[in-house]
Amino acid sequence: MAQLPHVAVLGPGLAGATALVALVDAGLDATGVGGRPTPAAAELLAAHALMERWIPPAVRDATDTAGGPAAGGAPALTVARVGDASGARGGFEVSIDGQPAGRWDALVVTARDLAAAAGVLTAAPWYGGVFHPVAGGVFLLGVPDSGQVVRPDGERDLALTRAQAGWVGEYLRGRYRLPTGEAMLDRPSLRRTGVRRGAAGYLRALDRELRAGRARAAAAGYPLPLPAAAPASPAAR
Repeated sequence: MAQLPHVAVLGPGLAGATALVALVDAGLDATGVGGRPTPAAAELLAAHALMERWIPPAVRDATDTAGGPAAGGAPALTVARVGDASGARGGFEVSIDGQPAGRWDALVVTARDLAAAAGVLTAAPWYGGVFHPVAGGVFLLGVPDSGQVVRPDGERDLALTRAQAGWVGEYLRGRYRLPTGEAMLDRPSLRRTGVRRGAAGYLRALDRELRAGRARAAAAGYPLPLPAAAPASPAAR
């Protein structure tokens, strides 16, 4: 039986913590990477008993004693893809201030940390602002489905982030199946012409797409799109 993928979430803010909670609630092995959580993020993680799933323990201890991120300043994150761009095998290696943090099968990037993952992001329309039609294994959260990767205004719309993280969780567990790559390229936005804009319109369109994708997954026999290839994440050892 194929093992579910190990997922890294980049972003120590409330959006990253929200994503981590949603992914763990979906039954995935998810780990937060990227420095100490903000106070609001830490409060949310503590409420869900997920503080130990944030910074990998070995990296956290090293930065605490070396006067790194724990002593002030944001850590420098770098991400490199391992294997081919399909994401079928290999995954992603993440480093914090030059120290290896681990390897994961999938990478979830919140909008505020797009720069850290610039090396693995592809400039093309992202389906629903979350899924790339060709490159697998990396997902964006908190980005509107405008057909372009843009930085939204802060982290105000956590409902959007939570819904998008749940969408990724459904996909990685095989409960939701994407349209074909050609279909995603032809129509990257979830919204139909003339429907209500803004977060409410997006969430309504996402609900409609989830129903369609669950039907596609059922017809296909619920295959896992991205079985685990990387070793277990440090937080799960």
